[in-house]
Amino acid sequence: MEPFQTLSLERSDDGLVVLAFLVPGRSQNVLTRLVLQELARALDTIDACPAPSGLVIASGRPGSFFAGADVERLADHLGGGPAEGELARVCDAGRALFGRLSSRPWPTAAVIDGVCLGGGLELALACDFRIATDSPQVSLGLPEVKLGILPGWGGTVRLPRLVGPAAAIELAASGESIDAATARRLGLVDAVVAAGQAIESARQLLRAEAARGDHLSRRRRAAGRVELEESEKAFIASTASAAILSRTGGHYPAPQAILELILEGVAVDADAAGGLESRRFDSLARSPVARHLVQLHLVGERSRRRQPATDRAIERVAIVGAGVMGSGIAAASLRAGLGTAVAETSGAMLEKAARTILEEASWDRGTRRSDPERAVHLAAKLRTASRLAVAADADVVIEAVTEKIEVKRQVFAELERLVRPDAVLATNTSTYRIARIAEGIADRSRVCGIHFFVPVRKRPLVEVVRGAETSDRTVASAVAFARGIGKLPIVVKDSPGFLVNRVLMPYLHEAIELLREGVPPQRIDRLAKAFGMPVGPIELYDLIGLDTAFYAGTVMHESFGDRIEASPVIPAMVRAKLLGQKCGEGFYIHGGRDRPLVPNPAIVKRLEPYSIEPPGDPAVVHADERIIDRLFLPMVLEATLAIDEGVVDDPGDVDLAVVHGLGFPAFRGGLLGWADSLGAEAILKRLAAFEPLGVRMRPTDRLVAMAREGRTFHAR
Repeated sequence: MEPFQTLSLERSDDGLVVLAFLVPGRSQNVLTRLVLQELARALDTIDACPAPSGLVIASGRPGSFFAGADVERLADHLGGGPAEGELARVCDAGRALFGRLSSRPWPTAAVIDGVCLGGGLELALACDFRIATDSPQVSLGLPEVKLGILPGWGGTVRLPRLVGPAAAIELAASGESIDAATARRLGLVDAVVAAGQAIESARQLLRAEAARGDHLSRRRRAAGRVELEESEKAFIASTASAAILSRTGGHYPAPQAILELILEGVAVDADAAGGLESRRFDSLARSPVARHLVQLHLVGERSRRRQPATDRAIERVAIVGAGVMGSGIAAASLRAGLGTAVAETSGAMLEKAARTILEEASWDRGTRRSDPERAVHLAAKLRTASRLAVAADADVVIEAVTEKIEVKRQVFAELERLVRPDAVLATNTSTYRIARIAEGIADRSRVCGIHFFVPVRKRPLVEVVRGAETSDRTVASAVAFARGIGKLPIVVKDSPGFLVNRVLMPYLHEAIELLREGVPPQRIDRLAKAFGMPVGPIELYDLIGLDTAFYAGTVMHESFGDRIEASPVIPAMVRAKLLGQKCGEGFYIHGGRDRPLVPNPAIVKRLEPYSIEPPGDPAVVHADERIIDRLFLPMVLEATLAIDEGVVDDPGDVDLAVVHGLGFPAFRGGLLGWADSLGAEAILKRLAAFEPLGVRMRPTDRLVAMAREGRTFHAR
């Protein structure tokens, strides 16, 4: 018999068969075409031999059961390419293959040690039982919704029959993963055991269940309908739909489709529900949203493979500064299991920060509150002190003090004397060049930027900033640290604004110009949010702080001249102490977390001295579509210049950065994905309408060449 390439098949003396998967050439097990073919062949082999006492599906790769399906192969089928119904047939075939696991008399179990996502969880769901290990690496979920699609190999059929429709909708429609303990509480797994005992536990479970025949009764229940009162169904539909709308703004069709599909599927038997799943998958997978989201995923994978790697273990981190940003970085590090030290000269601030860090690091998404037991455990890994000596043994030290160059230089000079010679010295600055901060450092090769975004808990992006003298080793260590705490690192060149703030500034500046032309702030924000942004630019000014925005704008104007003009409005707001959310009023009145924003009536008077005439008939130049173009096309122009200057190595990094750092709508494919959907020629025509606005709307050489040659940012 031809040997298997992706799995091993072992049969013990008691008749138990173990299929252990180890997919070559991958860092994680992935359900490739070959894996599916060999699974089918392995099941054929088992059928041809004496009936086993049970079958265990396991992984031969520690930390990875299956990370899902092969997205690169999936990309070939998405976005309108296949004929209608073609993908439904692919789903039917995959679900039938998995269904073979519960179609024989003998029981089956999946042993989950590590990542179990997407198609991997659907494979586990097709087994009669699931045993997870107690490893912190265990993560179960159905993230297909993040690709604009839904589970297509039985996930929406089997999951609600196992954990109930409401829990299934929450898991599948959010795409979030859960740990082993949460999965046990939900009934998604039958037991959580030590990794070294998992196979033996599966053996004992299958032996006991085979004797009782419980697996057969489970199969009968899973094949039927789920009894659901109409009132309960209506309640689930209304509450879940409201949550989905709040989360997606109506821009992503997959979460609502999952909700509707699960509620439809539980009302019929499992076979009929499978047919519904396949047809709905086919429809979603051919949508532009799915194409854009899958493209972003692949861009992320390419970016990850390009980044420098290190075998250095990052085990201890120190943060200097216990403000909002420093506390957020510390909480993320502590949550990831790193030894975490925080230095802060203010005793009161340090005490408050310690509580905040532990509460955030021990947050349980399942219960939606901090876990006191976990907080006590994590407290042993957290050290706080008023002196920098607490950072002496750290692998990575991150400065997160006030944005004053003299203070930062002083901190770095003292750190260099205290820390180990191989420690990375990083700054979280969003304003200063790394070269300026590192001027007084003897060994500047160990200095880099590790720039987080507020709020740290919600924003996945980290800009790893390479200074002119930063070594590859330092960059690789910074990337490893960011990945280790669950963040998405993008390596950028040291330049004013780095990448994200540089691309953001034209957007913010244009919003102020529209205000000066008489467009109300709430209309500007409403249009930006309708486009897909999480908040509008005027509200973002208030969140950033007008004083912070003023300084950043000054730096950008000094660096880029007329493209990013120094607006007179922001300094006027700062002089009037209208600084935004931090002081209760800015462009809006901020009345608290649960109160709606109210436009600040004082703003009209403040804007009067700086008002300007619109560049044409307001009915035309202030039409909704023109305002959207004015906000977002300057971002595209600035991004092209950043690419030409080598701030990033690949246009895809721009899309990853704006999506994960600014919340730019992923369903549009990111900033340059959106630009590609318009086409360079169409962008030039739109920019022509803004010629009176001057240099900031002037097409770049790259964009002109792309239009002439018919090229896009992302090769198709």
